[in-house]
Amino acid sequence: MKVLGILGSPHSDGPSAFLLKVALKAANSIGAEIELISVYDGKIEPCKGCVQDEEPNCKFPCIYDDFGKVILEKIYTADGIIFATPIYWFAPSGPMKLLIDRMTCLENMVAYGEPSYMEGKVVGVIAIGADAGGPWVGGYLITTFTCMGAIIPPWGIAYCHKAEQCIKDKKILMDAMNVGLLVTKTAMTVKGCIENIRFLEDEELMESIKKEVEEEFNKK
Repeated sequence: MKVLGILGSPHSDGPSAFLLKVALKAANSIGAEIELISVYDGKIEPCKGCVQDEEPNCKFPCIYDDFGKVILEKIYTADGIIFATPIYWFAPSGPMKLLIDRMTCLENMVAYGEPSYMEGKVVGVIAIGADAGGPWVGGYLITTFTCMGAIIPPWGIAYCHKAEQCIKDKKILMDAMNVGLLVTKTAMTVKGCIENIRFLEDEELMESIKKEVEEEFNKK
């Protein structure tokens, strides 16, 4: 079971990264293989809209040979994906939006007689900002991924407008932990493993994961 975390923030030590790591460590605690990658680690070309061509070229793998293609290939092999982004004017960050547009190549396999390559994948979302906008970002993301064929688990969204204070807020920490747990458990259920996919109010586990992430951040 592989769960991929995609960071949409330019700050690898910021609250979006912190909460994404909380989610991933929660996923790992129940057996998932985890990986974190940032959209800011390389150049992602904007989508050129070839899905609209008379004879569309839009299919996986994407026509661009760039860092976006690297992330798309990781999405393709993942069972679960957690997207964490700062809130930029009621929307995800620019590079995150570029990646989402490029994910059309996964969904558009339906034009070639195949299922969407997002079908059956489980997706969770974390959105963090210094002001309002979390519900807009979360709603936009889950609507987009649902339309691509992905599965959104119960309690699959965590958002907070307290910026740096988020990492000390027990509610958002618990929500982020459950994004990781429920993305993994839902993916396990899809794969045929019976799981209880309910919100877990486990403060001891949350504090343990928070401490582990804090130790990693303090080493930077």
